[in-house]
Amino acid sequence: MRSDLRIVFVEDSPQDAELEERELRKVGLQFDSMRVWTREDCVRALKQFKPDLIISDYSLPAMDGLAALKIASEICPNVPFIFVSGTIGEERAIESLKRGATDYVAKNQLKGLMTKVHRALKEAEEREEKRWLEEQLRQAPPLSATVNWC
Repeated sequence: MRSDLRIVFVEDSPQDAELEERELRKVGLQFDSMRVWTREDCVRALKQFKPDLIISDYSLPAMDGLAALKIASEICPNVPFIFVSGTIGEERAIESLKRGATDYVAKNQLKGLMTKVHRALKEAEEREEKRWLEEQLRQAPPLSATVNWC
């Protein structure tokens, strides 16, 4: 995993954000992070901080998690988005996944956060590599142009 990882935490509770960060650092993940909780700060962070991962609460006073997911899908659609929440039920979790969230972790089960973060980052890396290879193929000259047909 990259050593220059950047994570945006969309979380109104400093204590919850700290718990999530501590859980990730406890298992050796190194990263820079930024915590936001308003729409304006979220937009600014996604544009300027350019995160590799977004971890968001579902219930925020200034906006809900689905609004944060929508903002992220518009600004940085290829960045994994994981909900960490204590208030989201199974139906909302499924709905958030249908709308583009990468995964979901209950706040009372933070031990599983690193597994989901690792998987989300690996899948994002694989998608990026696939996009790069497809672009290289599009830019390559046609195979028939490189064969001498005598």
